[in-house]
Amino acid sequence: MKRFIYKITLPFFRAYWKIFKPKTQGSRGIILHGNTVLLTKNINTDYWSLPGGKIDGKETPEQCLTRELKEELDLNEIEINSKLGEYTSEKEGKRDTVHVFIVTLASSRFQKQWELEDAKWFDLNELPTDVSPATLRRINEYQQDIRGEKSEKQVQRCLLDKVRNYFEQNPND
Repeated sequence: MKRFIYKITLPFFRAYWKIFKPKTQGSRGIILHGNTVLLTKNINTDYWSLPGGKIDGKETPEQCLTRELKEELDLNEIEINSKLGEYTSEKEGKRDTVHVFIVTLASSRFQKQWELEDAKWFDLNELPTDVSPATLRRINEYQQDIRGEKSEKQVQRCLLDKVRNYFEQNPND
């Protein structure tokens, strides 16, 4: 029943987003186990993407990702290794800011919940052809990062994140 309601209401939300262009914040994770990455396919989409979702209330991006992984994939014990970056998008009409984190799991077990059409592990070097462009960019950035091939834009983003984190931790400076 939940899936049916979700499929019916999603087009209305998309119309609302196009008209009012709300600001939203979300978190996604590059979930790794060995040389594989966990990708999800949401209801009403034709592409694979990184798991995650919208930040609720006063949640931190890390708390959001932890909650979303529990709700969508029944992942309880996760450890966020690092933050890949913060990205903006206006694809669906919203003004989205998405925080992307690197998460390594000790086990490959997960249990897909009703919110998802599908969820699978894929080899990092053999991704499906129907991966969202943003997901593909984030995975490529991650792979460049572990090979030490950061682009100038990634270096700038990293420095900006460090400055932002400093001022969040030291608001009186």
